Amino acid sequence: MLVGSYPFEEPEDPRNFRKTINRILNVQYSIPDYVRVSSDCRKLLSQIFVADPKERITIPEIRKHPWFLKNLSKVLIEAEKTNNENQEGGESSQSVEEVMNIIQEAKTPVAGALSVNQLGLVDDDLDADVDAEVDECLDF
Repeated sequence: MLVGSYPFEEPEDPRNFRKTINRILNVQYSIPDYVRVSSDCRKLLSQIFVADPKERITIPEIRKHPWFLKNLSKVLIEAEKTNNENQEGGESSQSVEEVMNIIQEAKTPVAGALSVNQLGLVDDDLDADVDAEVDECLDF
């Protein structure tokens, strides 16, 4: 996506998959000369394309890399911070009570809307479905 070609292709023989696989196994990637890539980007690629997974850069490390953060929207940065804070605390974004309130609100008929009975459904069936779904969500 960065340069418009696969990084492990053999430049002289791009359709030779055997050569491509060997290049992957030997971590022989190339960036075409005509493509301008910053030194930060090259550094990040060199940390991604590492044969030993234990030595390879992790996704959280990539997200903190200067090249990844360059020109990143402030909205995305704030959303990422919030997401990380929620994951670290083990909290979900909504409590069970909030979800149940939303479900109850959704059950409130809107003027002019068909009722459950008019649709041929029994309200108790819907309550049982919601209760079962909530129970499943809590079984983690």
